[in-house]
Amino acid sequence: MKKLLLTGLVLSMMGLVACSQSNTDNVGKQIEGTVTTPAKNEVIKLKMWGAIPPENGPQQMVDNWNKANPNIQVEYLRYVNDDAGNTKLDTALLAGGQVDVFINYGMAPMQKRIKAKIAEPLDSYFAKDKFNIEENFGDKSILKINNSSYYIPAIILNEFVSLNKSYLDEAGLPIPKTWTLDEYADYAAKLTKGDGASKRYGSFIGCLEPKTAWMNSIVKTELGPDAYYKKDGTSNFDAPPFKKYIDVMVNLERNLKAQPAYAEANTTKLQGTSMFATGKAAMNLCGTASIRTIKDIKNFPHDFVTALAPTPNISSVGKYPGGGTSYFDYVSINADSKYKDASWKFLKWYVTEGNEPLIASGRVPSWKKVDRNKVLKLLLGDNPEKLFDLESFKRVIFSENDYVVDSNVEKLPELTKVVNEEVEKALLGEQTSAATIANMKKNGDKILLGK
Repeated sequence: MKKLLLTGLVLSMMGLVACSQSNTDNVGKQIEGTVTTPAKNEVIKLKMWGAIPPENGPQQMVDNWNKANPNIQVEYLRYVNDDAGNTKLDTALLAGGQVDVFINYGMAPMQKRIKAKIAEPLDSYFAKDKFNIEENFGDKSILKINNSSYYIPAIILNEFVSLNKSYLDEAGLPIPKTWTLDEYADYAAKLTKGDGASKRYGSFIGCLEPKTAWMNSIVKTELGPDAYYKKDGTSNFDAPPFKKYIDVMVNLERNLKAQPAYAEANTTKLQGTSMFATGKAAMNLCGTASIRTIKDIKNFPHDFVTALAPTPNISSVGKYPGGGTSYFDYVSINADSKYKDASWKFLKWYVTEGNEPLIASGRVPSWKKVDRNKVLKLLLGDNPEKLFDLESFKRVIFSENDYVVDSNVEKLPELTKVVNEEVEKALLGEQTSAATIANMKKNGDKILLGK
């Protein structure tokens, strides 16, 4: 049954799977459901699959582990976090290739693997080691499925607005501690300056991807988890926050001209992180992915200080402050691993003290007992006060807000495609926001109801 479920998973992701894709596994068939007890003094060799390039921390991480644990040696294998890369991982699991510990990037692939019985339930390991999840990660850090825990989130995926403090001071604007989307637009208008090639935009929403991708994060400040879904099984796209987001984006670009037009941004492949780091955009809604660029003064020389503000709320109420900031890097054990106890020992170390080498590349640990001063030093480098406003940085990065955890991922790729296509038309001026919402609702319902 497991292999039938997993076969369906793989085929649904790619349409056609060739087992030869898994060419880095050195795969050997293992007997389903068996656990090997290592002989005395035997060296256990584990394989961990993740999507972060080895040079950005994972290789140093496994080197640290291997040096301290000669009897349990870990090899890190990278897969790219896209359809082809996820299919490669699932193919290795299906073919019986050695995958002991693996990282899921998002709830959608995580839930698919749980449904296919790929992920090992971890509750018995928590109980055996008296490993208190609430104390270590928070009571809402794990979404239980079928009353079981299948992963531990290794990081907090922070989303926030970076602000050029020099431009704020010039405009006489304070660093926001909380704000609405309308207030964000007002800041953007006041921070916009100049014309033509020398123009400074007040806002750029997004890192590298189209701005439509950020609607989900902002509407969640009002709607919370599972923002795309109604409880009756239909889509939630007619909820007012969706239209509000579109109207503000259109106003920013077309009327205020405080943000690069969507067509221009796509055609010229503008990047929000580099525009901000070079002073061409006063604000950038992105998140921890922007920190690497801001620190890279060799390629993006600048002398201004960056302040941080939370994702703007749809309304002043701010029911779910922080919006898209969430737990991420869901670490699991393969249910068919021959070395589950050793895998648990490694996983427990990794999600607590072990992922320290990944902090410098922007992956902030979700472990509540982490040394925050050490995180700041690793994340921001030496003399961080030259590049960052530390007070606002700490306030945003170490926020005590509860993070939004989605549980419903039904037809999520198809719904996301509808959102991107329809919102793009609004930003291009091809249809009104009202027509956009109507199309999103109609097409979303068709997808979810199968009509």
